[in-house]
Amino acid sequence: MHGTDRVSTSAANLVRRPALAIADIHADPATRCISGPGGAITVPPRVMHLLLVLLDAQGAVVTRDELTQAIWNGRFVAEDSLNGAVAELRRALHRAGAERIKVVTVPKSGYRIACPAPAKPGEDTHLLADRSRRAIPRRWFMAGGAAAFAGLATMSAWRVTSTPSHADRFVGRGLLALRQGLPDPQQQGVADFQRAVKLDPDHARAWGLLALSLRAAAEYSPPAQVAGRRAEAELAARRALAIDRQEPHAMTALALLMPSFGNWLQQERRLRQVLEVDPQNRFATAALATLLMSTGQVRACLKRLDFLERLDPLSPDLQFRRVYTLWSSGRLADADATADRAMQSWPNHPAVWFARFWTFAFTDRADRALVMLHRSPGRPPMPAQAMHLLNVSLEALSDPAGGSKSQAVAANKRAAAVGPGQAITAIMVLSALGEAAEAYEVARGFLVQRGPVLVNQRHTHAQPSVTDQHHRMTMMLWIPATQNLRLEPRFGELCTDMGLVRYWKEAGTGPDFRGGSLTTI
Repeated sequence: MHGTDRVSTSAANLVRRPALAIADIHADPATRCISGPGGAITVPPRVMHLLLVLLDAQGAVVTRDELTQAIWNGRFVAEDSLNGAVAELRRALHRAGAERIKVVTVPKSGYRIACPAPAKPGEDTHLLADRSRRAIPRRWFMAGGAAAFAGLATMSAWRVTSTPSHADRFVGRGLLALRQGLPDPQQQGVADFQRAVKLDPDHARAWGLLALSLRAAAEYSPPAQVAGRRAEAELAARRALAIDRQEPHAMTALALLMPSFGNWLQQERRLRQVLEVDPQNRFATAALATLLMSTGQVRACLKRLDFLERLDPLSPDLQFRRVYTLWSSGRLADADATADRAMQSWPNHPAVWFARFWTFAFTDRADRALVMLHRSPGRPPMPAQAMHLLNVSLEALSDPAGGSKSQAVAANKRAAAVGPGQAITAIMVLSALGEAAEAYEVARGFLVQRGPVLVNQRHTHAQPSVTDQHHRMTMMLWIPATQNLRLEPRFGELCTDMGLVRYWKEAGTGPDFRGGSLTTI
């Protein structure tokens, strides 16, 4: 269908409708407000009309033609008008915290509302579910928009037993995998999200999450697979946005497909656009926190991570980042407590393990880091060369005046050329050992490809796989271990060459280590 996207039923008809309570939400047609545990959302008239039509159907399937007739009174509208209205309704319910109410797509037919609730005492739940799905006479819909809402006064007591759609089950499973933040392309929830969109091709959120999971898988894939997975991620994001032009996970995926290094301001703006649409989107918030840390805005990063912890305290991907950020904010005791709790919950998570390891190593507790390296059952798999490098580095950090320091410096300089993981380790260790000039040369070779040290820019299978160490990242420049590097006279030149000074000027901010000012950089 084509033509104008104009709702036929006037606002006056909504004003006359009574407010109603369904499961964990309240809907007020007069104000077009949907409210629940997550907050209150004002929706366009067509979205409120859609909700009311589906609710009045009491769980029965309403066909696409019937919905179009009821909402637009049979006027010709664009093909995706109904898709857009459904996507907006789903987003509004999600933002309102309506976890028990689902708008379920019935493939090749239409939509229905699923709202699980217990049956009345003595009532057969199967009969209740069956009765709720009885077909509604077609003339009910053909009577036009105003008549379509005639029975809503009694809706506040309505409940329907149902189970979540199969697609939503796979979405839930995929989310559990994706939020772990594991550096394994097979553990990003891709397969579950693919099954979800196969079951429900109009599930915009599933497509958006598929895009995010494919983007994450590309981060940790062998070089030959990276381009293909990134292309698949973009296609999934575009599919989500075709269904819902503001699907927040798809918007986040497209923002993250752009490498952040050198594009900080553009990526920041895109992530903030996502948060304008969905202020509690955990993936966009986490990505923005990482960007803020990458650009030296440690306090602003911590504020975002604290907000995330209230939303999702059981995510290891969040907790390991809080360890570094708390430490970098001068709150070592809080960082230790967070690291210890994270290790109790996720002892085998590589990023959690390394967060605990490095905070020991660089806070005069290298002996404890040595114990972790040799005795911890949760230690990530490491090749012999990596074990040797860490061992030599910890011995030097334990006794900087001893004879092992020169060996550690030489070993880290050699290893830095192998790839991002070794380069990041070398920058931290050399700086912590007081070798700021050596740390600067490694950072220069790694981050701007200049100077005597040239670093392989891509992670290889010979390296331990750790989150955020597969390509050029700059978070390590702002932790306490690299303080000597920041004091190196040429550090400002490095920031200029990376494009960070330009970012700070355009963003109107500055790094915390300079008090948020650009005057001394």
